[in-house]
Amino acid sequence: MKLINKFTLWYLGISSVVLLLGGIMIFQKLESEIDFEQGMELERQLDSYAEKLKNGKAPDRLERDRLEITELPLETALQPLYVRDTLAWHDQLEQMERQLKASRSYLINGKHYYLATYNIVIETGDITETVVQTMVAIFILLLIFIAVTGRIVSKKILSPFHESLEKIKSFTFKENEPLVFAPSKTEEFVKLNDFLHKMSVQLLKDYRVMKEFSENISHEIQTPVSVVRGKLELLLDSPIDEKQASLIESAHHANEKVARIVGSLAVLARLENHEFTFSEEIDFSSKVNQSIKDFEELIAIKSISMEKNIQPGVLINIHPNMAEMLLQNLLSNAIKHNVKDGMIFIRLGPNMLEVVNSGQEPQEDVDNFFQRFKKGNGNHDSIGLGLSIVKQICIVNGFEIDYSYRQPHHWVQISFG
Repeated sequence: MKLINKFTLWYLGISSVVLLLGGIMIFQKLESEIDFEQGMELERQLDSYAEKLKNGKAPDRLERDRLEITELPLETALQPLYVRDTLAWHDQLEQMERQLKASRSYLINGKHYYLATYNIVIETGDITETVVQTMVAIFILLLIFIAVTGRIVSKKILSPFHESLEKIKSFTFKENEPLVFAPSKTEEFVKLNDFLHKMSVQLLKDYRVMKEFSENISHEIQTPVSVVRGKLELLLDSPIDEKQASLIESAHHANEKVARIVGSLAVLARLENHEFTFSEEIDFSSKVNQSIKDFEELIAIKSISMEKNIQPGVLINIHPNMAEMLLQNLLSNAIKHNVKDGMIFIRLGPNMLEVVNSGQEPQEDVDNFFQRFKKGNGNHDSIGLGLSIVKQICIVNGFEIDYSYRQPHHWVQISFG
């Protein structure tokens, strides 16, 4: 959910609670105020009738539907003003209605009169209806106001955040430039941008150190590896016995494995750092056929049968070097982890490449094979980096890869999207 939507929902929720509480308070205040004002009005009417009696007007001329006049014994104590609810017949509504009644006694011209009058009051339901309608109207206006102005205001307020986000998305190690943000007047965005700038500077520094280290070690190892290779080849050409030949061959094999590990790690580093910066539409069918042809001799030596179903003219967007590395590692993996007299089946369609090979049942979860130096069996020729390179190539190009074992075959499927 977007930040503005969260803000809007929270604001509407808080506003709803405030409006509800406000409506209850308004209802109670209106009800008490109406009763108070009506009581004051009734008292004023009683005082007016008492004044008329004092001025000599006969009681029977003042009596009407809503006025009661009763003469009390003179010795009866004066009754103070008493306001209360009562039920009385309402002529227009033709039913009993809640009404407010006020009563009081007066000493007038040597007589004791009891006066009472009443008037219909506004019902609670009427007050509730008015308050609810008012609150709903306010809420709807508030909702419209938020809908109309919220996005405009939030777009302006959050524009530095979106600009920072776009800067982060475009950040690459290849450009070797730290993140630089436009000035902001919002304190939180200033702190965020300052942190991101410092973080990008440190990342570039660490990246340069690691890149220099990996390049140096890759370069420096090549020289001793080449020297060792040359010396071992000279020894193999010299007069030696069988035991010495076996030891030299073992050393030569280990030396070549070191060279492959260093080369593969260098490739992984380049892939992870996105150094293959461009892609182009290539004929992937031709690449697959060429890779199969390159491995024909090795496949024949291991007595592996090769089957293929390559649809011609399959085009995908990928860096040519990455396409070659992808296919070489897939085929190399299928050959190394195969069995004698096994099989390899390769199928290529417009949206998918599938490599199937026979092999031993893996001893652990096949999902771990994409990790570095993970091998499904004890094959000493494997350095455990082939599938890691394949996985990284798929990540860089947005492909989806799946590895599974369906006895007795290993399946690798790559979807191009």
